[in-house]
Amino acid sequence: MTVRLLCVFRLAAITFIAAIASRPAFACKCLSGYYGKNSWEVAKLETEASAAIFEGTPERFDLMWSFLNTKVGDLIPMETEGFNPEEWPKMVVTFRVQRAYKGNLGPEIKIKTGLGGGDCGAVFAPGVTYVVFAGRLPAGDLTTDLCSPGGWVGNTNAHVELRYLRKEHPIASDFAPPSRWDAKESAAQKAERKRDFEEYQKRYAAVTGEICGSIAEEKTKGGETGIVSFLFSGGFSPYAHPKAQLSSDGSFCSGRLGPGKYYLYFSRGSEKGLTASAYYPGVSEREKAAIVEVNAGQTRSGITFKVPGQKTYSVRGVLSIYDSSRSGAHSAYVGLVNLDAVPFPGGQSQRIDFEDSSAFPKVKYFDLENVLPGRYTVLVFGPGRGWYTRKEEVVVTNHMKFISLELVHQK
Repeated sequence: MTVRLLCVFRLAAITFIAAIASRPAFACKCLSGYYGKNSWEVAKLETEASAAIFEGTPERFDLMWSFLNTKVGDLIPMETEGFNPEEWPKMVVTFRVQRAYKGNLGPEIKIKTGLGGGDCGAVFAPGVTYVVFAGRLPAGDLTTDLCSPGGWVGNTNAHVELRYLRKEHPIASDFAPPSRWDAKESAAQKAERKRDFEEYQKRYAAVTGEICGSIAEEKTKGGETGIVSFLFSGGFSPYAHPKAQLSSDGSFCSGRLGPGKYYLYFSRGSEKGLTASAYYPGVSEREKAAIVEVNAGQTRSGITFKVPGQKTYSVRGVLSIYDSSRSGAHSAYVGLVNLDAVPFPGGQSQRIDFEDSSAFPKVKYFDLENVLPGRYTVLVFGPGRGWYTRKEEVVVTNHMKFISLELVHQK
C-alpha cells in the first residue's frame, strides 16, 4: 500500500451494526507513509510504491460478501471478530481506463476497496474521472482505499501527481516545502482558502449533477426521520451511497452526483427499525421502480415521490444451542437483512442470552417487531469462534412469520 492505515474497527461493526442498526461504531484515520522534501518528491515515492496507476472512470460497483453469496441451508460462521481481512465485506469497482501509467492494464480494470467510511474504503462517483494509485493484495487483486493518493482529477491535490505521471514540467509550487496549517492564520490566508474551496465546488459542479424533489407521504408518527438514498443503477455501496435527509417541508436535494442513472429509495425509521420504505415513484420492489437520469452540470428538479402507508409485521422464532460440552456465557444477536432494500437500512435486531439457561438443548425465544413486507436474510452473530448456523431466508407478506434457528459448534 502507498500509505499506512490506522483503521480502528471490529468486523461486527462493519457488518452487523452497519447492516442492521445503520450506526457506524468505527473510525478510519490516515497517516502518510511518504515524507518528501516537497510535493514532487512525494509524487515520485507514491508512484514507485504502487502496483498500478491509471486515470479512469468508475462504471460498475459490486458488493462482495460471502454471507450473501451462500445458499439457504448452508452452514455459515457466526464470529464477530478475528476474521481474515480477505473475508471482510468489500466493494469491487470496475473502471474504464482512460490512461495507464503503471501496470499491465487493459481497457477495463477491477479494484477492490472497503464499503466506505470507517473501514477506510474509497468512495467513487460514477461518471467522474479519477487518478487511482492501487496496491496489490496477497491474493493478487488490486486495491485502493480512503488513504491512498490520487483522487478526482480536478482536485488541486491531484494536479502535482498528474504532472509527474504525465511527465510534464513541474511548476514552482511543486518544489515548495510542505506548509503546516496555522490556527492563527491571517485574514488574507482565510480568504484565499475560501476562494480555493469555492473554485473547487464550481469545478466539481461542472462534472456532476443534482436531483431534487419532495416526498408526498401518508401521515406518520412524529419524531421519525426520513432519508432519500440515491442508488446508482450500476451498483452501489450499502453504506457509503449518497443520501439526503428530508427538510421540514418534505423536500430534498441529493448534493453532487456523478452523471448517470439512479434509483431513489425513501426510508423512514426509528429506534425500533424502519417504519416506511419505498422506491420512486412509490413502489416496494426495485424491479418496478423508475430510474432518474442526471447529466453533468444538470439539476433534475420537480420530482414528486409518493410514499404509501405500510403495515408492519412480526418475525418470531426460537434460537437453540445443542452443544452441552460448551460452557460459558453464550449470547448472540439475531437480526434481519432486507434483500429488497438498499440492502442494509436500519433493521430489527435482538440480543439472545443463554446464560440463565441450564437445560440442554438451550432454547430461547425471540420476537422482531415492526418488520416491513419484503425478503429478508436472517443474520446471527455470536457467541464466538467456531460457532455456526444455517442460513435462513424469510418472506414477510401480510402476516407474522415464525422461524427456528440452531447454533452448532465445530472444531
